[in-house]
Amino acid sequence: MTSAPLAQGSGFLAGYLRAHWQGRHSLAWSFWINLVLLRVAILKLEPFTRPPFLEDPAVVAVATVSFALLFHGVVFAWQVIGVVRACDAYQNDAGTGGVTIITYIGIVGAIAVTLTSAIGAFLVLFQGPADEPAYLARERDRAARYVLAPDPGDSTLLRFAGTLELGATRKLTALLQDNPQIRGIVLDGPGGHVYEARGMARLIQRHGLDTFVFGQCSSACTTVFIAGRTRVLGPQGRLGFHQHSMNAGYPAYLGDEAAEMSKDLAFYEAQGISAGFRAQVFVTPHDGLWFPTIQEMLAAGVAHRVSAVPE
Repeated sequence: MTSAPLAQGSGFLAGYLRAHWQGRHSLAWSFWINLVLLRVAILKLEPFTRPPFLEDPAVVAVATVSFALLFHGVVFAWQVIGVVRACDAYQNDAGTGGVTIITYIGIVGAIAVTLTSAIGAFLVLFQGPADEPAYLARERDRAARYVLAPDPGDSTLLRFAGTLELGATRKLTALLQDNPQIRGIVLDGPGGHVYEARGMARLIQRHGLDTFVFGQCSSACTTVFIAGRTRVLGPQGRLGFHQHSMNAGYPAYLGDEAAEMSKDLAFYEAQGISAGFRAQVFVTPHDGLWFPTIQEMLAAGVAHRVSAVPE
Protein backbone atom coordinates (compact mmCIF):
# COMPACT_ATOMS: atom_id res chain seq x y z
CA MET A 1 0.00 0.00 0.00
CA THR A 2 2.94 2.36 0.61
CA SER A 3 4.93 1.56 -2.54
CA ALA A 4 2.93 3.89 -4.81
CA PRO A 5 3.44 7.08 -2.70
CA LEU A 6 7.12 6.20 -2.29
CA ALA A 7 7.48 5.70 -6.03
CA GLN A 8 5.71 8.99 -6.69
CA GLY A 9 7.96 10.79 -4.22
CA SER A 10 11.16 9.33 -5.66
CA GLY A 11 9.91 10.10 -9.16
CA PHE A 12 9.24 13.72 -8.25
CA LEU A 13 12.69 14.08 -6.68
CA ALA A 14 14.42 12.55 -9.69
CA GLY A 15 12.47 14.83 -11.99
CA TYR A 16 13.32 17.89 -9.90
CA LEU A 17 17.03 17.06 -9.84
CA ARG A 18 17.04 16.44 -13.60
CA ALA A 19 15.14 19.67 -14.33
CA HIS A 20 17.69 21.76 -12.42
CA TRP A 21 20.63 19.92 -14.00
CA GLN A 22 19.22 20.65 -17.46
CA GLY A 23 18.60 24.32 -16.65
CA ARG A 24 14.81 24.07 -17.00
CA HIS A 25 14.02 25.87 -13.72
CA SER A 26 13.73 29.64 -13.75
CA LEU A 27 17.00 31.46 -13.15
CA ALA A 28 15.67 33.02 -9.95
CA TRP A 29 14.62 29.63 -8.54
CA SER A 30 17.83 27.90 -9.61
CA PHE A 31 20.02 30.60 -8.09
CA TRP A 32 18.21 31.50 -4.84
CA ILE A 33 16.71 28.12 -3.91
CA ASN A 34 18.86 25.42 -5.51
CA LEU A 35 22.16 27.25 -5.03
CA VAL A 36 22.04 29.85 -2.27
CA LEU A 37 19.46 28.37 0.13
CA LEU A 38 20.66 24.79 -0.26
CA ARG A 39 24.32 25.84 0.09
CA VAL A 40 23.54 27.71 3.32
CA ALA A 41 21.81 24.60 4.70
CA ILE A 42 24.78 22.41 3.76
CA LEU A 43 27.29 24.76 5.39
CA LYS A 44 25.15 24.79 8.56
CA LEU A 45 25.28 20.98 8.66
CA GLU A 46 29.04 20.71 8.11
CA PRO A 47 30.07 21.32 11.79
CA PHE A 48 28.19 18.14 12.78
CA THR A 49 31.01 16.10 11.21
CA ARG A 50 33.47 17.10 13.94
CA PRO A 51 33.71 17.71 17.70
CA PRO A 52 31.82 18.18 19.89
CA PHE A 53 29.23 16.22 17.90
CA LEU A 54 31.70 13.50 16.88
CA GLU A 55 34.77 12.82 19.00
CA ASP A 56 36.58 9.72 17.71
CA PRO A 57 39.34 10.96 15.33
CA ALA A 58 38.76 8.15 12.84
CA VAL A 59 35.02 8.80 12.72
CA VAL A 60 35.62 12.54 12.34
CA ALA A 61 38.00 11.92 9.42
CA VAL A 62 35.58 9.61 7.62
CA ALA A 63 32.62 11.94 8.21
CA THR A 64 34.55 15.03 7.06
CA VAL A 65 35.85 13.42 3.87
CA SER A 66 32.49 11.81 3.04
CA PHE A 67 30.63 15.07 3.63
CA ALA A 68 33.07 17.00 1.43
CA LEU A 69 32.91 14.49 -1.44
CA LEU A 70 29.12 14.35 -1.41
CA PHE A 71 28.05 17.91 -0.62
CA HIS A 72 31.06 19.99 -1.73
CA GLY A 73 31.70 17.74 -4.73
CA VAL A 74 28.72 15.99 -6.27
CA VAL A 75 25.92 18.21 -4.94
CA PHE A 76 27.82 21.46 -5.48
CA ALA A 77 28.62 20.50 -9.08
CA TRP A 78 24.91 19.81 -9.64
CA GLN A 79 24.03 23.18 -8.11
CA VAL A 80 26.50 25.25 -10.13
CA ILE A 81 25.96 23.50 -13.50
CA GLY A 82 22.20 23.85 -13.17
CA VAL A 83 22.48 27.58 -12.44
CA VAL A 84 24.87 28.09 -15.35
CA ARG A 85 22.47 26.34 -17.73
CA ALA A 86 19.48 28.27 -16.36
CA CYS A 87 21.50 31.46 -16.84
CA ASP A 88 22.26 30.52 -20.45
CA ALA A 89 18.56 29.86 -21.07
CA TYR A 90 17.66 33.22 -19.52
CA GLN A 91 20.27 34.97 -21.68
CA ASN A 92 18.88 33.36 -24.83
CA ASP A 93 15.31 34.40 -23.96
CA ALA A 94 15.90 37.88 -22.53
CA GLY A 95 19.07 38.87 -24.32
CA THR A 96 20.33 40.95 -21.37
CA GLY A 97 23.77 40.59 -19.87
CA GLY A 98 23.40 42.38 -16.54
CA VAL A 99 21.61 39.55 -14.76
CA THR A 100 24.11 37.08 -16.20
CA ILE A 101 27.05 39.01 -14.74
CA ILE A 102 25.40 39.19 -11.31
CA THR A 103 24.63 35.46 -11.43
CA TYR A 104 28.24 34.55 -12.21
CA ILE A 105 29.47 36.82 -9.42
CA GLY A 106 27.14 34.92 -7.08
CA ILE A 107 28.50 31.58 -8.32
CA VAL A 108 32.08 32.73 -7.70
CA GLY A 109 31.08 33.82 -4.21
CA ALA A 110 29.48 30.43 -3.51
CA ILE A 111 32.65 28.69 -4.70
CA ALA A 112 34.81 30.87 -2.44
CA VAL A 113 32.64 30.29 0.62
CA THR A 114 32.49 26.55 -0.02
CA LEU A 115 36.27 26.27 -0.46
CA THR A 116 36.87 28.26 2.72
CA SER A 117 34.50 26.05 4.70
CA ALA A 118 35.92 22.82 3.29
CA ILE A 119 39.53 23.86 3.93
CA GLY A 120 38.65 24.83 7.49
CA ALA A 121 36.99 21.46 8.07
CA PHE A 122 40.04 19.58 6.78
CA LEU A 123 42.44 21.68 8.85
CA VAL A 124 40.66 20.48 12.01
CA LEU A 125 41.83 16.95 11.16
CA PHE A 126 45.48 18.02 11.45
CA GLN A 127 45.30 20.35 14.43
CA GLY A 128 47.06 19.41 17.65
CA PRO A 129 46.37 20.59 21.19
CA ALA A 130 48.42 23.76 20.65
CA ASP A 131 46.28 25.06 17.82
CA GLU A 132 42.94 23.40 18.53
CA PRO A 133 39.76 25.50 18.22
CA ALA A 134 38.40 27.17 21.32
CA TYR A 135 35.40 24.83 21.55
CA LEU A 136 37.72 21.79 21.63
CA ALA A 137 39.76 23.41 24.39
CA ARG A 138 36.55 23.94 26.38
CA GLU A 139 35.59 20.31 25.88
CA ARG A 140 38.97 19.13 27.17
CA ASP A 141 38.74 21.52 30.11
CA ARG A 142 35.30 20.20 31.08
CA ALA A 143 36.40 16.59 30.73
CA ALA A 144 39.33 17.30 33.07
CA ARG A 145 36.93 18.31 35.86
CA TYR A 146 35.64 14.80 36.44
CA VAL A 147 36.66 11.16 36.19
CA LEU A 148 34.19 8.57 34.92
CA ALA A 149 35.73 5.16 34.37
CA PRO A 150 35.44 1.48 35.25
CA ASP A 151 36.47 0.58 38.80
CA PRO A 152 39.98 -0.92 38.59
CA GLY A 153 39.10 -3.45 41.28
CA ASP A 154 35.61 -4.45 40.12
CA SER A 155 34.74 -4.67 36.44
CA THR A 156 31.00 -4.51 37.24
CA LEU A 157 31.24 -0.99 38.68
CA LEU A 158 31.85 2.50 37.35
CA ARG A 159 33.26 5.33 39.42
CA PHE A 160 32.37 9.00 38.99
CA ALA A 161 34.31 11.71 40.82
CA GLY A 162 34.19 15.46 40.19
CA THR A 163 31.65 17.92 38.85
CA LEU A 164 28.87 17.03 36.42
CA GLU A 165 29.99 18.77 33.24
CA LEU A 166 28.63 18.95 29.71
CA GLY A 167 29.56 15.69 28.02
CA ALA A 168 29.29 13.44 31.10
CA THR A 169 26.07 11.80 29.90
CA ARG A 170 27.62 11.12 26.49
CA LYS A 171 30.63 9.49 28.15
CA LEU A 172 28.43 7.36 30.42
CA THR A 173 26.48 6.22 27.36
CA ALA A 174 29.69 5.04 25.68
CA LEU A 175 30.93 3.27 28.81
CA LEU A 176 27.68 1.36 29.23
CA GLN A 177 27.71 0.33 25.59
CA ASP A 178 31.29 -0.93 25.88
CA ASN A 179 30.81 -2.59 29.28
CA PRO A 180 27.45 -4.41 29.36
CA GLN A 181 28.43 -6.14 32.60
CA ILE A 182 28.19 -2.89 34.60
CA ARG A 183 25.73 -3.19 37.50
CA GLY A 184 26.36 0.00 39.46
CA ILE A 185 28.11 3.34 39.78
CA VAL A 186 29.94 4.87 42.75
CA LEU A 187 29.41 8.64 43.00
CA ASP A 188 31.53 11.33 44.64
CA GLY A 189 31.06 14.96 43.65
CA PRO A 190 29.83 18.44 44.60
CA GLY A 191 27.21 18.68 41.82
CA GLY A 192 27.28 20.51 38.50
CA HIS A 193 25.03 20.75 35.46
CA VAL A 194 21.41 19.88 36.27
CA TYR A 195 20.63 18.58 32.78
CA GLU A 196 23.69 16.34 32.75
CA ALA A 197 22.55 14.91 36.10
CA ARG A 198 19.15 14.16 34.62
CA GLY A 199 20.72 12.60 31.53
CA MET A 200 22.88 10.31 33.66
CA ALA A 201 19.87 9.51 35.86
CA ARG A 202 17.87 8.37 32.83
CA LEU A 203 20.71 6.10 31.74
CA ILE A 204 21.00 4.62 35.24
CA GLN A 205 17.29 3.87 35.28
CA ARG A 206 17.31 2.45 31.75
CA HIS A 207 20.14 0.05 32.60
CA GLY A 208 18.85 -0.79 36.07
CA LEU A 209 22.06 0.27 37.81
CA ASP A 210 22.62 0.48 41.55
CA THR A 211 24.13 3.68 42.98
CA PHE A 212 26.64 4.03 45.81
CA VAL A 213 27.96 6.96 47.84
CA PHE A 214 30.80 6.39 50.28
CA GLY A 215 32.03 9.99 50.40
CA GLN A 216 29.94 13.05 49.55
CA CYS A 217 27.40 13.55 46.77
CA SER A 218 25.81 16.99 46.73
CA SER A 219 23.55 19.22 44.66
CA ALA A 220 22.89 17.77 41.17
CA CYS A 221 24.84 14.64 42.12
CA THR A 222 21.96 13.62 44.40
CA THR A 223 19.66 13.30 41.38
CA VAL A 224 22.05 10.77 39.87
CA PHE A 225 22.16 8.83 43.15
CA ILE A 226 18.38 8.76 43.54
CA ALA A 227 18.04 7.24 40.05
CA GLY A 228 19.59 4.00 41.32
CA ARG A 229 17.60 0.79 41.43
CA THR A 230 19.20 0.04 44.81
CA ARG A 231 20.76 3.02 46.59
CA VAL A 232 23.56 2.32 49.04
CA LEU A 233 25.31 4.71 51.45
CA GLY A 234 28.60 4.02 53.13
CA PRO A 235 28.88 4.56 56.90
CA GLN A 236 30.42 7.98 56.18
CA GLY A 237 28.36 8.68 53.07
CA ARG A 238 26.68 12.08 52.87
CA LEU A 239 24.14 13.63 50.52
CA GLY A 240 23.90 17.43 50.33
CA PHE A 241 20.76 19.20 49.12
CA HIS A 242 20.10 22.84 48.22
CA GLN A 243 18.22 25.06 45.79
CA HIS A 244 19.11 25.26 42.10
CA SER A 245 21.11 28.20 40.84
CA MET A 246 21.79 29.63 37.37
CA ASN A 247 25.23 30.90 38.43
CA ALA A 248 27.23 28.02 37.01
CA GLY A 249 30.04 29.60 34.99
CA TYR A 250 28.71 28.04 31.77
CA PRO A 251 25.35 28.02 29.93
CA ALA A 252 22.96 26.24 32.28
CA TYR A 253 19.67 27.17 30.56
CA LEU A 254 17.47 27.22 33.66
CA GLY A 255 14.85 29.73 32.65
CA ASP A 256 12.68 29.09 35.70
CA GLU A 257 14.48 27.72 38.75
CA ALA A 258 11.25 26.94 40.59
CA ALA A 259 9.93 24.96 37.63
CA GLU A 260 13.20 23.05 37.35
CA MET A 261 13.16 22.17 41.05
CA SER A 262 9.57 20.97 40.65
CA LYS A 263 10.72 18.59 37.93
CA ASP A 264 13.31 17.09 40.26
CA LEU A 265 10.80 16.80 43.09
CA ALA A 266 8.47 14.90 40.77
CA PHE A 267 11.34 12.58 39.92
CA TYR A 268 12.11 12.06 43.62
CA GLU A 269 8.47 11.22 44.24
CA ALA A 270 8.50 8.68 41.40
CA GLN A 271 11.58 7.12 43.01
CA GLY A 272 9.73 6.60 46.28
CA ILE A 273 11.11 9.49 48.36
CA SER A 274 8.73 10.44 51.19
CA ALA A 275 6.72 13.68 51.05
CA GLY A 276 8.23 14.97 54.30
CA PHE A 277 11.75 14.58 52.95
CA ARG A 278 10.85 16.15 49.60
CA ALA A 279 9.54 19.19 51.43
CA GLN A 280 13.05 19.81 52.81
CA VAL A 281 15.10 19.12 49.69
CA PHE A 282 15.12 22.65 48.25
CA VAL A 283 14.72 24.72 51.41
CA THR A 284 18.41 25.45 51.89
CA PRO A 285 19.72 28.36 49.71
CA HIS A 286 22.26 27.55 47.01
CA ASP A 287 25.18 28.89 49.07
CA GLY A 288 24.53 26.29 51.77
CA LEU A 289 23.86 22.55 51.99
CA TRP A 290 21.47 20.43 54.00
CA PHE A 291 23.01 17.11 55.05
CA PRO A 292 20.31 14.79 56.39
CA THR A 293 21.39 11.97 58.64
CA ILE A 294 21.71 8.43 57.34
CA GLN A 295 18.76 7.43 59.51
CA GLU A 296 16.62 10.19 57.94
CA MET A 297 17.55 9.07 54.45
CA LEU A 298 16.84 5.41 55.16
CA ALA A 299 13.45 6.29 56.66
CA ALA A 300 12.56 8.52 53.71
CA GLY A 301 13.52 5.97 51.06
CA VAL A 302 16.44 8.04 49.78
CA ALA A 303 18.83 5.19 50.56
CA HIS A 304 17.93 1.53 50.82
CA ARG A 305 20.76 0.30 52.99
CA VAL A 306 24.16 1.10 54.51
CA SER A 307 27.26 -0.82 53.53
CA ALA A 308 31.00 -0.22 53.75
CA VAL A 309 31.55 -1.76 50.29
CA PRO A 310 29.48 -2.18 47.11
CA GLU A 311 27.47 -5.37 47.35
